[in-house]
Amino acid sequence: MTEKIDKYKVQAALVRSFFDAFSHGVIESQVEDRKEKTTPQSVKKLMLEHYEHIAPAFFDIMFFPLAAMNYKYEDIAALAREAQQRGDDMMALVRTACGDEAYYNAMVEEYKRNFSMLLAGKYLSNADHLEGYVRKAKEETEASVDSDRAIELTVRVVMFAYVRGLRQTGEGARFDRSAHLGQVHPLRGATLFRLMLDAMNILLLDEAVDFADAEAADLASLFLKVCQTQHNFTVMTNEMDRTYSELMKE
Repeated sequence: MTEKIDKYKVQAALVRSFFDAFSHGVIESQVEDRKEKTTPQSVKKLMLEHYEHIAPAFFDIMFFPLAAMNYKYEDIAALAREAQQRGDDMMALVRTACGDEAYYNAMVEEYKRNFSMLLAGKYLSNADHLEGYVRKAKEETEASVDSDRAIELTVRVVMFAYVRGLRQTGEGARFDRSAHLGQVHPLRGATLFRLMLDAMNILLLDEAVDFADAEAADLASLFLKVCQTQHNFTVMTNEMDRTYSELMKE
């Protein structure tokens, strides 16, 4: 039996993972000097240059994960068709995906928090994210997401957003199968793995993981540390394989 994760926590992790992965994809494709990749100047400059591209990318990538927290998979396509028939714009579509006003408002707050940080040339640390994400109001009923589904949705957001960022500058998403972890690798595997480590940390744990005592070269041990269990690790790597296959077909 899988565990459950609070829906606000999952939603916040999805939004943060989108901004983290998309921005790193853009930066990776444009900045060659490793030391310059995450300087405040580089981050701010590139986010301002791609300001108008971020919202469309967010809506394209996030509609399905947000909807999948609130609806059955088989109902999502019908939901999208009905919205299109009504002529809903992107914001209305995402509002529907969020299920109710409280979750929509929380999503908007997380969007603003992450976007404003990037426009200032900064990234939210895992610790700051976990401390400050929007939580359930006292009067609200507890709601949760199956942990397997939450992991799968987060993996998809990280990989699709990262590749969307790479492609935003006209660079094709290139893949390399030379290394191994779930058999999924964009060319810049190190970046993808760091993004995935952070995403699993904020999704599955309540505090930022300190990797100081972990063997940096041993990716499996690092992922097991944030995934907590072999089951979660397997769910993550299996979804990485599935998402990789989808991306290769695009």
